[in-house]
Amino acid sequence: MSSLAEDIYDGVIEPHNILLKTLVLVNSKSNLLNETEKAFFELRKRGCSLDITTLNATVSIYGRRQMIEKVNAILKFMRETDFTPSLTTYNALIDMHGRLGDFKRSEEILREIKERGIKPDLYSYNSVINAYGRQGRMLDASRIFTELHNSGLRPDIVTYNTIVSSYVTNSMFVEAIDMISNMTKNGCKPNESTYNAIVDGYCKQGRKDEASVFIQNLQQLSPGISNEEVCRLSERLAKSTFGHC
Repeated sequence: MSSLAEDIYDGVIEPHNILLKTLVLVNSKSNLLNETEKAFFELRKRGCSLDITTLNATVSIYGRRQMIEKVNAILKFMRETDFTPSLTTYNALIDMHGRLGDFKRSEEILREIKERGIKPDLYSYNSVINAYGRQGRMLDASRIFTELHNSGLRPDIVTYNTIVSSYVTNSMFVEAIDMISNMTKNGCKPNESTYNAIVDGYCKQGRKDEASVFIQNLQQLSPGISNEEVCRLSERLAKSTFGHC
């Protein structure tokens, strides 16, 4: 993709609208800020028509980097050119405000989505749960988790791992372990990240004995877990030093 971009900018390949838009999308997904901006600015310089997908790609990469002024500039452009924000636009904003620690604004955007008649998806809810969890507001994170359930959506592994990690970050190990049971009952299989979060959380607090008990009880807690996975976690714990995994 980088060689294609060089040929476009050097004039070897005609800088077609579609090619430039493709560069914006691919570079945004790869989290390559400078390359995304260069392709986007080239589009605008050449007077090429933009679309909501291209605009969302720029909002997304700016949002992930918490570049709120640049996000607002794109939103202003969208308003002035009569582009209607899509669910992808709103999800990028929810995620950005969550990264900035503004959990209140993240939930406000979730409400705005609903008011506009757009159905939030798992990413919408997961981002708000994560925003609250990062700030230790687990009652609010749990409230949004319940709302997700009630909306008819089915939590995925990202949802569960987000809330498990949030519980661990806030030293709520009983709740984190209960969530593993919840996952299993609801047909979502825990993965390495789920178990690692709890073991690592215990280790970081110097509570290796409790981590060991957790591993010993895993086959009862999560019947589908393999012997290999239990051994992997035991080795992870054995290799840990005090306060670290």
